Amino acid sequence: MRNGRRRTAGWALVALVGLWLYLWTVGVDAIVSALGRVDPADAAALVAAGWMSVVAWGVSLHLVLRRLDAPTTLPASVGLFAASAFLNNVTPFGQAGGDPVSGALVARIEGIPFERGFAGVVSVGAANTVAVVGLGVCGGAAILATAAVGDALRVALVVTAAVVAAAGVVAVLAWRRRERLVVRAGGWLGDGMERLGGVVPGVDPPDRERIVEGSRGFVVALERVGDSRRRLAAVLLLGVCGHLAVAATLWLSLAALDATVSPVRVLVVVPVARLAGASPTPGGTASAEALLTGLLVAVGGVAMPVAAAAALVYRAAAFWLPTAGGGVVTALLLLTAQDSRR
Repeated sequence: MRNGRRRTAGWALVALVGLWLYLWTVGVDAIVSALGRVDPADAAALVAAGWMSVVAWGVSLHLVLRRLDAPTTLPASVGLFAASAFLNNVTPFGQAGGDPVSGALVARIEGIPFERGFAGVVSVGAANTVAVVGLGVCGGAAILATAAVGDALRVALVVTAAVVAAAGVVAVLAWRRRERLVVRAGGWLGDGMERLGGVVPGVDPPDRERIVEGSRGFVVALERVGDSRRRLAAVLLLGVCGHLAVAATLWLSLAALDATVSPVRVLVVVPVARLAGASPTPGGTASAEALLTGLLVAVGGVAMPVAAAAALVYRAAAFWLPTAGGGVVTALLLLTAQDSRR
């Protein structure tokens, strides 16, 4: 655990240094001058828009957890999603690093097995990914059909669509062979854990059969979430609404800086910018700002200092403030759970 905290602190330091280099490269004075255009009313609207996505995705988590027999309420589900977003944003590699921890938190607060808590978090994350990719594809298709674009942007949009289609095919094939994959993946993980237990003193890893059984429970929970088309459609619709709120936050950030960018182009920028969340820095800090700035310049035609300022305003409204709120919610949830056990 100490090593994990040290790695997180190390990557956080890398993120701060990278963010400083990013600001220095673009020009601190130019960015500050652009930020001076944001008035308090616009700032308040941006904060409200940044929290709308958290509420929409919290309602989505509520629908999923209710299907998994978790004794949750709607406000508790929104709080759990805010806490899950906080954990994803402060751990390296985004959702890949934060989802297991978030699943453990959901399981602990709701009193359900870890497999079900993890499945609930993963289900909402998967629905949100499908939603944002779908919005990005629709936006890219609209740009290709209605606007004159350069050859480089056209090639990038076509390649992205091909990659999305290939990833969808792989996901469908993997789901159809899920039982076989569970056995194989559980076996590989069990063998690795056994080797770890033989090397690290004091570690008693679970055996292979237990890991495979837990993996089967995770898949069964996913199947329960998807057994109702109406519920699945509602979860996907909420995912779309959340990402529309995110896109609106970016568009409002640009508008607050007097930068005019088509909402369709913003829908293309948002999904690609999410790729920075997979970087090892917590929340993709530094890499997200740099990637978003480059996308606003390339796709939106925004001047570099204004694009950098818009990226900072957007990240503050849609990421930093909700993350801070999620941290407070996480602490309250853990304290409440501890008091209830006492």
